[in-house]
Amino acid sequence: MRYIINSSLTCPVCTSPDVRNVPFQYSFRGQCMRAYRCRTCGIIFIHPQPTSEQLRELYSAEYFEEGDFRCGHESSYCDPTALEHIANTGLLDEIKSIRPSGRFLEIGCAGGAFLHAARKAGYTVDGVEFSQDACRIAKATFGLDVHPGSVEDAHFPDESFDVVFMGDVIEHLPDPVTSIMEVQRILAAQGLLVLELPSQTNNLYSRTGFAVYGALGRTTTVGLPPYHLFEYRPRSLRFLLQRCGFDEVTIREGILSPRHINLRGSLIQRWSKKAFQYPNWCITRGLHVLGDRLTVYASKAPRRV
Repeated sequence: MRYIINSSLTCPVCTSPDVRNVPFQYSFRGQCMRAYRCRTCGIIFIHPQPTSEQLRELYSAEYFEEGDFRCGHESSYCDPTALEHIANTGLLDEIKSIRPSGRFLEIGCAGGAFLHAARKAGYTVDGVEFSQDACRIAKATFGLDVHPGSVEDAHFPDESFDVVFMGDVIEHLPDPVTSIMEVQRILAAQGLLVLELPSQTNNLYSRTGFAVYGALGRTTTVGLPPYHLFEYRPRSLRFLLQRCGFDEVTIREGILSPRHINLRGSLIQRWSKKAFQYPNWCITRGLHVLGDRLTVYASKAPRRV
């Protein structure tokens, strides 16, 4: 593989200069955004990242109406029928088994379906959402007053919450270290952080594709806007959380069934992804590796005296 080394580029998570290109990129509004991997912490990130104006454009109402959110695995957040099944009550039951009650914050709550379910389950809830359009949906549909902007913009007091949840959010955050450090600050002692996220570069199809494209010296262009600013695998995600003051990090790898995956790209790419998903499904279900979905539970580390 012909590595591209940018001497001025450092890892946005661990600040290491030991970064190498990965053979995929985004093309957005005529701008090329290449992917790089840090060889120290393992994080994959795109550079340059979208500007604040571009991010606001990416998360307009169309993002929720057309089903691009949650990697396209859900219907429109403006569809009342879709709202009936978007909330993952199985995950909520797991959270309740660890923290049965308390103050619950969802970051990136979109139209508020999961936050509404948490409120019905007995939590005192609060929400943060970058999209003003989604905040209005949450208010109109569920009567939720959601803070617009980032979690940093909300300025919550120290130790405000017992549980913080992010579902398909962390990969969209432009500065994950700052955001996760803020989560650590607003969590109560021994508070629980729960993450759900895709791990699209962790599966068999992507790892094989990287190896083949790298060997051929080629780069593929992703036919989507740059929604994912970072791509996480278990190792890089654990590194980030531990760096930001979390311990007892449990990462569970899951996988979408072959019939539920999204098929995008050329005919060869769609066929290959489908073909790889069958053995990958068996491997992940049996060995708990190479998953394309991650569920994470992390406790706030005790304060050192």
